[in-house]
Amino acid sequence: MQSYPSKKLLLFVHILGRINANCILGIMSTDENNLSTSEYKFTFRETGSTLTSERHFSATDPEVAREMFEFVCRKDEVSVDEVNISVWNRWADRWDEVSSVEEVSGSH
Repeated sequence: MQSYPSKKLLLFVHILGRINANCILGIMSTDENNLSTSEYKFTFRETGSTLTSERHFSATDPEVAREMFEFVCRKDEVSVDEVNISVWNRWADRWDEVSSVEEVSGSH
């Protein structure tokens, strides 16, 4: 014998679903919460080293990613040279060079 959910349970699920959908639509419709993030790759060389390293950050724009990179360099007391910034182009499946961001200073 197959058991069916009660009418009260079905009504509860229906109402809960409508509340949840309204909350999600309300959040998604605001401009402040509609910021898309991109993945930024910083390829750099520590001062005095010949090896290159990479750090990745998810940010809303290259300037924010640069600020995050500079913060980590200060926190880890790392001085860097030759910093290259790329953004992941998910549609073309490749890293694209970012040239519009101010040059990252080497004095961290």
